[in-house]
Amino acid sequence: MNSDGSLPVLTYHAIDQRASVISLSPEVFCWQMESLAARGVAGISLAQAFEHFELTGHYPSNAIVLTFDDGYLSVFEQAMPIMTAQGFRATAFLVTSLVGMNASEAKAVHPDFDRDFFTWHQAEAWVRSGFDVGSHTLHHPDLTRLSPDALEQELGQSRELLEQRLQTRVDALAYPYGHFDAAVRAAASRHYRRACTTRLGRCPAQPDPLQLQRVDAYYVQQPRRFLQLLDGGLAGWLQLRQFLRDVKRVAAKASQTLNSAKYP
Repeated sequence: MNSDGSLPVLTYHAIDQRASVISLSPEVFCWQMESLAARGVAGISLAQAFEHFELTGHYPSNAIVLTFDDGYLSVFEQAMPIMTAQGFRATAFLVTSLVGMNASEAKAVHPDFDRDFFTWHQAEAWVRSGFDVGSHTLHHPDLTRLSPDALEQELGQSRELLEQRLQTRVDALAYPYGHFDAAVRAAASRHYRRACTTRLGRCPAQPDPLQLQRVDAYYVQQPRRFLQLLDGGLAGWLQLRQFLRDVKRVAAKASQTLNSAKYP
């Protein structure tokens, strides 16, 4: 599965039936987890992967890291029982200000969110069951747009709150929207040991722990592609998808700049 020493890290968001780029149906998720188990591949948390890496200098063999961004309730209700049945573990990156909110409450404070979230009681149950949590910041902002003080608050206070409420160590971050720059990376290094991006690809044998690549589950919903990923394939295809993402992002920034010039 990882003959080149690399490690696949999957990114999920919501496990529901919505026609959304952040949704994966419970049926597809269940098939994926059963497929992993049938092949003898362990679903593990980010902490498990890197604890092994730090001890041995390489990732666990026949393993794939499962991560969930944002902290949607569907992960607790749908994904957690499926993973537990297979003996798998995972990492949930929580937006701490949204913990305990329902869809309407979340939408009122952040236009990007319109689903129910974990409660603190559910987050505690998640941790008690052997799953890990990481930070997805306090409010899920674009960290590259913040002042130094605001950046420190988003990174530091979210970690402190998670550790206090859940009585567990939090040493991993997922950058909101995948956005980071040198200043954000430096700030992250003061609070976390590792950080996940949205860059598509497998973690290389010698990773930068603050720029970890992942594979968005949206791109491997089809059984053929999921199995190709497990077989060590899709590298070129993922590079192409990332290139198209980059082009789209550059075009969007250019459009914003042009509009700002027209309407100052």
